[in-house]
Amino acid sequence: MLEDWLDVVGCPHCCGPLSLAGNATPALVCRGCGERFAVEGGIPVLLRQEDADRLARFSQLYREARLAEGWQPLAAEQARALPYGQPPGYTPLYWEVRRQSFCALMGLLAREGPSSAAGPVADVGAGSGWLSYRLAQVGYPVLAIEASRDTAFGLGAATAHYLSEIPFLPVQGDLEHLPLQPGKVSLIIFNASLHYAADLEGTLRHAAQALQPGGRLIILDSPIARRPHPGTGQGDRHLGRRELDTALVEAGLRPRWIAVRRGLRWQVRQLKVWLKRAPRFSFPMISAEQI
Repeated sequence: MLEDWLDVVGCPHCCGPLSLAGNATPALVCRGCGERFAVEGGIPVLLRQEDADRLARFSQLYREARLAEGWQPLAAEQARALPYGQPPGYTPLYWEVRRQSFCALMGLLAREGPSSAAGPVADVGAGSGWLSYRLAQVGYPVLAIEASRDTAFGLGAATAHYLSEIPFLPVQGDLEHLPLQPGKVSLIIFNASLHYAADLEGTLRHAAQALQPGGRLIILDSPIARRPHPGTGQGDRHLGRRELDTALVEAGLRPRWIAVRRGLRWQVRQLKVWLKRAPRFSFPMISAEQI
């Protein structure tokens, strides 16, 4: 399957094309700069060496934080039901919001595209791969790009729960240095992930370069506030609306902000936040096309 993606995946250093090397121990070698990348358990490890330790620490801290919040590893049937159902350990609002965003995303793709025939899709910050699985179900060729290979919340879960049923390619990669060749994907979805980017402008510029002419970039389930604001203290933050708008335009993209219909539970939460005079944020969907 990896052979089918060699005209799409790229070197995280220079975005150059990769070649397969080795038989007993397969690896990928950049044809541009010569960097070599391992393939472990069928997952290409397309990380810059200088980022690997930082991302490994982040993945471990993320796992610890999620388990402390009560999140639990899911059984296969629970994982395959996402974003529907109510997995144990999660607050009811969490998957309600994700479900609403997913429905808005699929509605947008059905109305405006790109269609599954337009070319590959990159699910960036794929986590356990549930969105990649859903997109692959309706025919999209999908790359699930995620920094963690955790067996509960990372690509290890994707391998365990989804790939035996429907194929997509899990890739260990950094959202700030996407392992994609220029002009190769029809759609990039930052899947509850862009608010973890330390270099917002560079991340969006790099992502825009990976889009085909006329391609689309969608930002989903990142918290957006009037002004940038610290997040949970786990490497994330609330993005400022003007900050994000400016970064998208400077990356050569034309953003369109789409309000996602939320339910009563979300409205009650927003009222409680307002009464506490705490910083408020929302989860709009942003669709951006090349200018």
